[in-house]
Amino acid sequence: MAKIHAFIKTDYVDKNSEAPLIIEYSHLKKRWRINTEIKVDPEFFSCDYAEDTELFKLSGNASMKREQRSKLGPFNTTLQAIQLKLTRIVGELKLKSASLSPATVKKEYEKDTPVQKETNKPVSSWYAEFIAVKEKEIGEGINSYRATFRHFKSFTEKKGSVLLEELTKAYLEDFKQYLIGIGLDAPTVHKQFKNLRIFLNWIQSHDDNDNQEIKIPSAYKKLKVKARYGDPIGLTVKQFFELYKLDLSAHKELERTRNLFVFGVSIGGPRHGDLKRLGESLRRFGFNLNSNSISFFEGKTGNAHNEIQVNRFGIEVLEKEKFIFPHVPSNQRMNQNLKSIAKKLDWDEIKFIPKYDVYGKLISTEEIPLKDIFSTKFMRKTAATIDNYLGIPTKTSMKRTGHKTFAAFSRYVDVNKESMTHANQKWDEMYASLSKVDG
Repeated sequence: MAKIHAFIKTDYVDKNSEAPLIIEYSHLKKRWRINTEIKVDPEFFSCDYAEDTELFKLSGNASMKREQRSKLGPFNTTLQAIQLKLTRIVGELKLKSASLSPATVKKEYEKDTPVQKETNKPVSSWYAEFIAVKEKEIGEGINSYRATFRHFKSFTEKKGSVLLEELTKAYLEDFKQYLIGIGLDAPTVHKQFKNLRIFLNWIQSHDDNDNQEIKIPSAYKKLKVKARYGDPIGLTVKQFFELYKLDLSAHKELERTRNLFVFGVSIGGPRHGDLKRLGESLRRFGFNLNSNSISFFEGKTGNAHNEIQVNRFGIEVLEKEKFIFPHVPSNQRMNQNLKSIAKKLDWDEIKFIPKYDVYGKLISTEEIPLKDIFSTKFMRKTAATIDNYLGIPTKTSMKRTGHKTFAAFSRYVDVNKESMTHANQKWDEMYASLSKVDG
């Protein structure tokens, strides 16, 4: 008897605690399984048979998060489409008195018939497919794409289903105003539209029909959202050394946090998540002092940091810990500890944090003491700032920090008073040297 069944394959859970949703067709003890490309967390999702529709569908429990709940509609749309297609094929084979074996059904299912490809799917369905693909390609960075989808879903909640051709300039302008209205700052608004552009470009790149049946208005390419940032803030050489030399022996947790920060800066300033994974790897396999280098991959981008040499600062941190890399606390805990350390150092220097609107116009300037904003984000900015102060070639510094473009890298280099003084000294040295030659 021909049977269609759908289930979550809970024994194939990935690093995001998600498992694939499988549709299985079986007949006379033989089966064929279709990977729906949908992945869900079994803790929150379940797949059950709905008597009213006579189809399987996903449902969620009461503790399901908002962003997970927003996936239910698109996922069920895809799940329903596959089941209906299978049911249609089985019905047609029955009418022809043809074999209902899984091999025959699979052949019919995968036939290159005039593509009944949906080109007018709702944006939400397209985005669910986009997320499923991106989940396989990237790690932590997926949350950014999910956030954009969450904002877009909230924006369209009362507008009903939205098709691609409806993404006109007026519609996108309304979306921009919605993002501003919920309190997102200019760089974050810019990030949402950057993600939206990546998503729409992905759709166009997957339109393998030469007639370009998937129509997307070009307005998304022309909409201007300016991301203007304030000057980056990193520790100066003097502040970094003050931090490094501070006696924290009476505060072991603060001392460990300081050591982790110093080690992170010494190897180029990894993100907190990357430092955590690196620490786990070094605790498991140890650190080879003879090779004096480490390699790791960024969780957000997947970029490789190969053969990053550990300098004297990093070696001394490892020596203090007897070459057993200390446990990296949560980002929140580490930030609390860093602010406590900054207070002990009396870092009262005022930093000016400008805020701009989406057109690049200055809205306000906030004055905040350094001790109140010191966090793990300073690792990368401090590494880039000190590299610049030391005159390390930009390409070398970018290799250490992991930046691929100079534009991105430049947002991490704090050209502060110390750097300007250092530059002036170099000019004075050149003047003295040339004067001697003339004399």
